[in-house]
Amino acid sequence: MRASPRCGARTRNGETCRAPALRGKVRCRMHGGAWGSGAPFGNGNAVKHGFFTAEAIEERKFVRTVLTEAEAFLRKLPAGSLPSGRPDASGTPHGAAGTDSPPPHLTKAGK
Repeated sequence: MRASPRCGARTRNGETCRAPALRGKVRCRMHGGAWGSGAPFGNGNAVKHGFFTAEAIEERKFVRTVLTEAEAFLRKLPAGSLPSGRPDASGTPHGAAGTDSPPPHLTKAGK
């Protein structure tokens, strides 16, 4: 047992591991010499998800510029200049969202 090769991995206190290495391996059972340790066959951990591909980065940049341009355009418009009262497909005119008066039971005028 004393003549067997040692693991050699660094422990938390900075020293080398003194456990014996497994037969035919360089490390002990706790530091990667056990069967099944390490990356899986085919290394499925390295499969790309596509978030950092050139196309995905370019698409995110495009969306960001479109949104900032739209926001800048909306900030330049004067208040109330958006068209309201346009009839929809059914022919009934609708005002801009949130411009209708509240129901009478929710106002102080009814009291």
